[in-house]
Amino acid sequence: MDERRVADYFVVAGLPEKPELLDDSDSGHLKGYSTKPPITDIGVVFPGLGETVPNGYELLELTPSGLPADLNHGSMRSPECFLCIRRGRDQPPLVDIGKCNGYRNFS
Repeated sequence: MDERRVADYFVVAGLPEKPELLDDSDSGHLKGYSTKPPITDIGVVFPGLGETVPNGYELLELTPSGLPADLNHGSMRSPECFLCIRRGRDQPPLVDIGKCNGYRNFS
């Protein structure tokens, strides 16, 4: 056999009890998976002070490891502070976050 192959056969094992159909809208990938739209905007919300998540944004309540994502977690007498993100393909994705000296209104 002169042909170079990665594999002749493959097996899919261990499906969840309620499998979900994959989204074929992103056909640029060779693997059969779907990706979330990129993050295009980030905000900061203080829910304990009555602030709400803006429309179109999602609140990041937990870290990937399942811990609270409160930016003030562990601080004494500090209100809860969470990041919220907006995803989409209507703007270029965020590729970097930097420090801003002083207050700047970006709206």
